[in-house]
Amino acid sequence: MAGILLYSFASHAQDEHCFRPGSSAINLGIGIGNTITYDNGYGGTAGLSPAFTASYEYGIAHAGIGTIGAGIQFGFQGSEYTYIGGNGYVEKERWTTLAFSPRATYHFDVLTGRKFDVYPIVQLNIYSYGYSYTETGVTPNGQVVRTYTNPANNNSVGVYPSVLIAVRYFITPNFGLYSELGYDISIIKAGFTFKWGGK
Repeated sequence: MAGILLYSFASHAQDEHCFRPGSSAINLGIGIGNTITYDNGYGGTAGLSPAFTASYEYGIAHAGIGTIGAGIQFGFQGSEYTYIGGNGYVEKERWTTLAFSPRATYHFDVLTGRKFDVYPIVQLNIYSYGYSYTETGVTPNGQVVRTYTNPANNNSVGVYPSVLIAVRYFITPNFGLYSELGYDISIIKAGFTFKWGGK
């Protein structure tokens, strides 16, 4: 009898939490506090975009005081440098970073419920760095340049692990807000979250 009551209580407690085995969630967000910078080596103007991210996660199994999840995050960040000289000479460099990041999560039952979802993330960040260079006009030494472009210079790939802490707040059972803090493509990310399913 005691075992039946304990099982019933545990099942009810699990039902009270917003992320359970079988749950799926998508996060769409913007990150600030960029961890990736680009060195152009010149004076001029340069701009660095926020990081744009999207992630998907699935609840695998209940373990201990929480639910184990697994998923993947995609991210993008770009930067552009422009130098304008005499005689209409313009030099542009553009850097891009594409992030592909498998992740594992653990959603605590403690201090959470139908509204809040608190979870740490262990993530492997795989970054693809792209670079392009374009110049047009007349160079300082008088050489006429008719839009020279080098689209594949200095491309590379980097792999870095990271640990993050995240929280979701659900305004409705299927829609809410989220934020993640940690060292990946940006220090802080925030945006919207969408959830469905769950056993």
